[in-house]
Amino acid sequence: MRKEDIDYSVYLVTDRRNKTDEEFLNIIEEAIKGGTTIVQLREKTASTKEFYELALRVKKITSRYGVPLLINDRIDIALAVDSEGVHIGQDDMPADIAREIIGDDKILGVSASTVEE
Repeated sequence: MRKEDIDYSVYLVTDRRNKTDEEFLNIIEEAIKGGTTIVQLREKTASTKEFYELALRVKKITSRYGVPLLINDRIDIALAVDSEGVHIGQDDMPADIAREIIGDDKILGVSASTVEE
């Protein structure tokens, strides 16, 4: 999947709170069936192992439907599961360093709250 061909029109940012893993995965799959065009897996409290294992399961779903997966904040997880990219915030690694690590073929999203950012 080329970065230039990605449709950002229906962008899902996940929230797993108060859901079992199966409920969470079902929600993602149903969202994709309903028109979601890109998924950002956001896990603020998961351990590295838990995040990795969940990301593998989500990647299996997104790949089945040809929908790109971005990993929130965790370049290591993004690379480990071969997601289409990563999304970082202003308090994370600098974007230029993140780009060097993930390469030019991956998506790099960066949060911005102001024009200056």
